[in-house]
Amino acid sequence: MRRNLLLLLSSVFSAFALADNFQILPDRASQNPTDIIDWTQLGPSAVFTNSTIPSPQVVTTFNGNPVLVGDINGGDFLRVDEGAPGIPLGWDGNFDFGESLVWTGNPNFIGGGGPFALVFAVPVSSFGFNIQTDLYGPFTAGVEVFDPSFNALSFFSFSGFSDQSVNGSALFAGVYDYSGSNIGAILISTDSGDPLWNNDFAINDPSFNNDTPEPASIALMRPWWCLQRLCSAADRGKTLHGLQQRPRI
Repeated sequence: MRRNLLLLLSSVFSAFALADNFQILPDRASQNPTDIIDWTQLGPSAVFTNSTIPSPQVVTTFNGNPVLVGDINGGDFLRVDEGAPGIPLGWDGNFDFGESLVWTGNPNFIGGGGPFALVFAVPVSSFGFNIQTDLYGPFTAGVEVFDPSFNALSFFSFSGFSDQSVNGSALFAGVYDYSGSNIGAILISTDSGDPLWNNDFAINDPSFNNDTPEPASIALMRPWWCLQRLCSAADRGKTLHGLQQRPRI
């Protein structure tokens, strides 16, 4: 009996030891990242190229780690920059002026629309980015986190407000896994309270922490369709209200 109890306790404590210990981060400074994706590697703003970008795309972090990115439905997305009144750069929002962004697009107007995925060749222990919806007003952003085998680890919800202030107030969404570099992919979605505008958003350069700094071979990238299978068709988040606006480009 005692032996069985010890085995049971051992299995329970092992399960706790392997569990991921997530913490939501309030800002980029708290994340203290060691790596980042610069979206300008995908080219200049669509304002100047008049083109969209096919999903998926392979981008490289500052430390040389490949990341597969794009709209999960396989539709095109766009490279834009934060503009200002009278200075159209593709996005009129509340990022800092000139920030490089990727925009999911909106299938009702241009591009494929989100959710938007990042699949890491080298798993990370944290991620962080600012996000804004195309529809002005309150919104909920959701981030689903997967391990390198595409098992769902957790889902995080963030509440933000979208406007044209161009002041760096765009919602920050960041999470740290203190149990190690176990994050293999993230799936980003938004709810603006109007189905026409759901999953229509932009994010700035995402940053990461990584306990495995050496670059991985692109051959190690997990298949895109694996993450597609994990994408829930149901909308998540609260019902919110916003103000309708025209497409940005």
